[in-house]
Amino acid sequence: MGNIRLAQEVVVVLAPFPNNPNPVAEFDVVRDFDLNGDGLVWYARPQLFFNCTLCSRGCQGPEYSADHKEVSLVYFSTFEPINLTPNSVMQKAGVPMLYDTASNPRLPSLYICPVANVLGRAPLIPCFIDGNTHPTIPYKFKNSRNLGSASADTQPDRGNGSRLYEVNLWLWRYGRGQPRTMSIDEAEAARQDRISEARRRAEETKKRRREAAGRERAAAAE
Repeated sequence: MGNIRLAQEVVVVLAPFPNNPNPVAEFDVVRDFDLNGDGLVWYARPQLFFNCTLCSRGCQGPEYSADHKEVSLVYFSTFEPINLTPNSVMQKAGVPMLYDTASNPRLPSLYICPVANVLGRAPLIPCFIDGNTHPTIPYKFKNSRNLGSASADTQPDRGNGSRLYEVNLWLWRYGRGQPRTMSIDEAEAARQDRISEARRRAEETKKRRREAAGRERAAAAE
């Protein structure tokens, strides 16, 4: 196992087997993408990206290396759809509401799936409902049957309930996607070049200012 990397972005993933028995290659964005978060598509927070080498039982030795298979995996926690039926224009417009299982006092739902299942970032925004000053499930829903495994604030406006989010449908529908013109490594290298160039220019500016200040002091001394 190597190349371990942590990540806390919210993403959209294809549900792993057995929740989705279909191959990833057969997923069609237009046909299968469900903005409501049901079915094939889940909202998730990646906790860890890692590589794992798989082999058949009894074939762990280096002499069987030709039969080993390295796969890239992601370990993630889920966001679950919830229906609190608030009197909100957003909810009336069909905006999906989600709660973060990681903020649940119970253990969150954790899954592993191939990195290929990660479709991209999910535009979530904090959800404030019922006048709550915190983006959590308000106290008024404490005894609601719709909570499931989620939890509401233990006191009015306490802010200790499950964190609540809305899916920003408008960002998805009208956001202008930009194609990647270079690899991530190339982009990082270009970024480092820009930083180095900015530092070089800053040092040159400081040097010119010091020299100018020195000339002014010398002129004043004369």
